[in-house]
Order: sequence, then structure tokens, then C-alpha cells
Amino acid sequence: MSGADCLARLRQALPRACVALPLFMLAANVLAWLRWGTDLPFLDDWRAYNTEQTTSLAPARLFEAANNTIAPVGLALDALAQRWLGGNPLPYQTLSMLGVLGGLLWLQWRLLGWALRQPVWQALAFAFTVFMLQSGSYWGEQNLAYHQALPLLALLGAAWLNFGRARPNAAAGGWRLAGVLALGLLAGLSYVSGAVGALVMGGGWWLLAWRMPPQALRARGMSGGAALALAGLLTTALQMGLTRRSGADSLGQSMRLTWPHEGDFWWFMAGKLGRASGHGFESLALEAAWVALLALALLAAAAFALRGVWAAGGARRRRLTLVWLPLLAVVLAYLALVSLGRAGLRGADEQGAAALFRLAYGRFHFFWATLLPPWLAATLAVALRRRAERALAALLLAALALAAARGVFDVAAYYRSASAFRAGEIRCLARQLGSGQPVLCPGFDAVGITDFTRAYLHARRVGASFVRYLPIAGRDGFGHEMLRLEPGQMQWQQARQLEDGWLQGLGDAQLLLAMPADRAAACRVLGVQALLHAGQSGVAQLFYRLRGQAGFEEGRSVRKPYAASRERAALIEFVIESPEGLEPELRLDPLEGQGEFRVDELRVACLLPEKAP
Repeated sequence: MSGADCLARLRQALPRACVALPLFMLAANVLAWLRWGTDLPFLDDWRAYNTEQTTSLAPARLFEAANNTIAPVGLALDALAQRWLGGNPLPYQTLSMLGVLGGLLWLQWRLLGWALRQPVWQALAFAFTVFMLQSGSYWGEQNLAYHQALPLLALLGAAWLNFGRARPNAAAGGWRLAGVLALGLLAGLSYVSGAVGALVMGGGWWLLAWRMPPQALRARGMSGGAALALAGLLTTALQMGLTRRSGADSLGQSMRLTWPHEGDFWWFMAGKLGRASGHGFESLALEAAWVALLALALLAAAAFALRGVWAAGGARRRRLTLVWLPLLAVVLAYLALVSLGRAGLRGADEQGAAALFRLAYGRFHFFWATLLPPWLAATLAVALRRRAERALAALLLAALALAAARGVFDVAAYYRSASAFRAGEIRCLARQLGSGQPVLCPGFDAVGITDFTRAYLHARRVGASFVRYLPIAGRDGFGHEMLRLEPGQMQWQQARQLEDGWLQGLGDAQLLLAMPADRAAACRVLGVQALLHAGQSGVAQLFYRLRGQAGFEEGRSVRKPYAASRERAALIEFVIESPEGLEPELRLDPLEGQGEFRVDELRVACLLPEKAP
């Protein structure tokens, strides 16, 4: 095979590889999540359980302000996931990852194709979406974190609808504007950043198109920009009205805002921009230099695109400008919002430019900036024209090497470390549930929860999937004690007292236990412990009655086999669950038949009351 043939085959294979790489990374994220994910709410997800609103679709709940935003779209999706999936993060985050990340990939591909109209350039630029697929973004911890990516999906969808799928006839134009308006409203009702983003992107389309020569592209830019800006204006007003009114969002309104005239604002923003390209270099000076280089590249690409507004720029350059510049403005507006609200949330020891710059590398607020690299590459392609393919290929190789050095491809490590942390949470909860004491594990205090019991009770009521891993079990400490009996306090039926203190069963020995009626009615999980000696191994049976049940039934009982002897007692533990509480009477049958037995101690306790103490 000649060298020319090899080059031709390589040129054919390269675009396919560029398209396959982001898809492979998306698959790697999904598989790593399915492998290491944990069916347990995380941090902010617990708030809805604690307020008992996980399944609520009431408008007051959906439009409730929190952390300086309303998010009715995401909250509605959360409620549906709770109803249909039991709130299980494994399927929920898998679906949201495929839907949102997959949707953003598809939209990036389509918009790049529309702007560039050159398949090889499109494929090479598309490969730069690998930064969007790095782990540590909105997936892997909170279910609701992805709410912050929903506006991007709506805004890119509006861009594709307005430009990529535009039709010349008037009827299609009306549907186009209605769709753009609807997507803008969807973005604005997903998060406050979506409202501001719709306003910025719509205004950007209108201004850029206004400066272009009269043509179909100019008309689409101005009409679509007006529709999107209108949606942004309406939802921004709604966001501000509902979040800033007195008392609407005490937590959000108590946050210290950091304004652009403060240096902390810019250091924090710079850190978020750097994190979008992966984990930082160990050297602070090297990382700062890298972020400065990124900022210069964005500025140069914006300047080049801005010159394409006029006729001399050519059709391809104008198309690039209409997507790239408004998208850049949206991302910068988002980073400004993040810096405004988050730069002040730091500890007393996190002071100074260097500390704040590094602080910004935590959390997931960098994600919006990961949409920019493909458009930097697209701008380079348009600028270089005939030399674009070689330049893009060289730049892509350098970017992939940089991504590898900055941990972009190390997807599994993030999910694996998160899994280890969640295992500790499960152990912490399992140790405390049923102890009768307030249940608190690391991180709960950060979201204002001082006792997990209320959240757990709600989770049980709505059938949350994680409850199956956290059953209430008998334990030392044994809940809120309702009854404790010594041998002399037990009045046995169908049993005869022996001289040595033992009892002889007469066919069906029974002990009736009376509990306080109000506490039995309010108890959701009841525990009974009996310290039993018996002449031989056997089976003990505890009968109970649900609220309103008249008599004892075989179907409302718990059987426990035991191995006991005269010398060795068996500790028998029963756990009874009732969502509606119990009647205040139990019946214990310690054995079957006429054997000899002795119960040294019997305890009844509520392991889970209706309300946390």
C-alpha cells in the first residue's frame, strides 16, 4: 500500500474516531455510574425528604425559592422520578445523563455542522466535547444537580431550532418562533441561570443579526433573538420576584454576594474556567498561566468572530458568529452568577487569591464552560480555511494529551471514590437507626438536617428504594422503651409455675402485653426482645394487631426459631412494621407444646416513632 493510500485511509478514519471518542466517554460515564453508583440520596436530595415533599407536584412546591433560584422543571422531574422510580439514583441519573449529556452532544454536533458546513472540520471540532464528558460534573452524587444543565439543553435546542431547522415559508417561521419562545421559557423555569442565559443569548442573536446584511439569516437571527430574549426577560423577572421577595428564600438571601469590583470575584471565575479543562496542575503558577492562556484564546476567538458580522466575513463566518458569540456570552454570564453567589461561601482559612482560585476547582459549576472548546476549534478552522484540517488535527492531539494529563479521561476513579464515601454514610445510618436517638451523619448538617429520622419516615411512606437497605433492626439501646418486665411481673396463661421458678406449658403458653395506647398508635416500627431459657430449641411467636384490628390473627404474627437450653439463654428479637401504628396489645407464645421455659427479661420499645423526638 502506497503512502498516499495510507494517508487517504487515515483521513477517512480520523473523522469517525473523532465522533466515536465522545460517545465512548459518555458510555464510560454511564457504565462507571452503574458500577459504582449508590442507591441513597446525597446532600441536597435529603431536603425534599426532610420537608416531606418528594412526590409533590403542587405549584407552591415547584415554584418554591431555594439558593436564589426557582427550578419548577427539575423539581417536577424529581417528583416523577420519586413516584415512578422510588427516587432510585441509579436509573434516574442514568436517564438524566443519557438525556442531558446525550442531548447536548447531539446539539453540539448539529450546530457545528450547520455553522461549518464541512464534515471533516465538524468531526474534528466535535472531538473537543470530551471536556464536557469528564467526571465530577452534575452526575455521580446529587440527583438534582443536573437541574443546572437543563437550561443549556433548552438554549442549544433553541439555537438549533432557530437556525439549523429554519424553513423559508411563513407558517414554518411562526412555529419556529413559538418553539424558540417555549424553549426559552423552559430554560428560564429550569434555573435562574437559564433565565439570564435566554435573555443574553436572545439579545446576542438580535444584536449580531441587526448588524448583518439583509438576508434570511439576518431575519432568523432578529426574530428568533426577540422571541428568546422575551422568554428570558419574563422568566428573569419571575426568578427575581420569587427569590428576592422578603422571606422567600432565607438561606439564599443570607449568602454574601461577591461583586465584580472585588478581586475575589475574578479569582473565583478564573478557577472555574480552569477546572473546565480538567483538574488543575499541581503548580499554582503553571495553572494560573494556563488559565490566562485560555482566557486569551477565548478573547481572540471572540474578536475574530465579531469581525464576521459584516458582509466581508462571509456566510460561514457569520453562521459561526451567531452561535459562538452568544454562547460565549451565556457562559460568561453564568460564571459571573456563580462567582457572585459562591465566591463568598468559604471557610475562615480560605482567604487570599491563591486559596480562592483553588477553592473554585471544587464542585460542578465549571460545566457550562466545557461547551466552549468545540467552538474554539471551529473558530480556528474558519480562520485558517485551507490549512484548517492539519491545524485542527494538531490542536486536537495537543488537547487530548492535555486532557489526559489533567485527569479528564480518568472517569472510573471519581465514581469509585464517591462509592467509598457513600458506603460510610450507609454504615453511619445503619448504626443509628432504631437507637431512639437523633440520627445524624457527616454532611447532613450542611443542608440543615439535625436528625435524619423525619426524612427516613417520609422515605418509608413514599416507598423510597433505598429504605430496603436500611431496615430497622433490634439492637442495644433499643429505641424508646415502652415496657420492661421481670419474671415476677409476667402473668402467663396456659402455663403452670414450677418450684424452681420455671414454667410448664400446658399446650399454648401465652403472655399478653399491654402498651400505652397513644405510643402504640404513633409507633411505626416496634421492637420486642425476650431473654428465653427453654428445655429444648423451638420457635417463639409474637402476635400483634394493626390499628382497628379486633383480634389476633396468624397472618399478623412474627415467628422466630431459637436454640436454647436450661443453661444458655437465647435473645429473641422481633421487629414489627406498621405504617398506621398498632393496637396497644401484644401476645407472646414462647414455645409450641408443653415444654418447660423461663423468660428472664422482656422489653418492648418503639424503634421508629411517627415523629422524630
